[in-house]
Amino acid sequence: GTHHMRAAGVAGSRALMDETVDKQYSWETEYEKSWEEIREGEDGLLSTATSELQYKVKRRKLLELPANIKLGVMRHLFLILDLSRAMVAQDLRPSRLKCTLKMIERFIMDYFDQNPISQLGIITTQNGRTHKLTELSSNCQAHLNAVGSLLAKPCLGEPSLQNSIEMAARALKSVPSHASREILIIFGSLTTCDPGNIMDTIEVLCQTSTQCSIIGLAAEVNICKTICKQTQGNYSVVLDEQHYGTLLTQQCRPPAAKVFNHHCY
Repeated sequence: GTHHMRAAGVAGSRALMDETVDKQYSWETEYEKSWEEIREGEDGLLSTATSELQYKVKRRKLLELPANIKLGVMRHLFLILDLSRAMVAQDLRPSRLKCTLKMIERFIMDYFDQNPISQLGIITTQNGRTHKLTELSSNCQAHLNAVGSLLAKPCLGEPSLQNSIEMAARALKSVPSHASREILIIFGSLTTCDPGNIMDTIEVLCQTSTQCSIIGLAAEVNICKTICKQTQGNYSVVLDEQHYGTLLTQQCRPPAAKVFNHHCY
């Protein structure tokens, strides 16, 4: 009896909270209001039922997307992670690197949840060099394991935007034209160590209809703005952890249908 009364009290207080919750975040409360719906899954686990419920909420959000979003598009996305010394900064908790790896794990799961026929690959950059951590594939667990392995990796030197973008562009070249070619860069540094003229690299992205988006962790960097503008990607600098999560969630959505100029101006 007491359990039911407590549950009712909690539900009542939640209802009061709901009225003050900003509309933008009202979807978060859908999980909390739905404990009544949770039953054991077929395997006897509550977690199965919970994930089914989460899927319903996500599905509902997907149906609210703008008209120019192509839901059936087969996405091919390379995630580039800055592992330069800038990632040891503690303006994100507990550090930029640890916060990023936690956020990226969630991003990978959401990406495959919302884009089930798509592929992902991961590249890291530090000391002016790049390393392909995982090949393009739809193996969610392999990507999660690879990201987990970066926790023990030291953050060194400067990143190279040019080297990492060119490595991603080469791997995306073989992607069929009906599928999307995308690059998402998590960039903590304010500088980049590049061997040549990065404008030539941007030109290659335009010619191959490769969209490049960047999430900056420090401050606005002019070359990042240029790359994203020319390739029709998005450039944002995070304000805090919550904003970081929101920016990554936006990247999980299928990209809008775009017409590319095959030459940058």
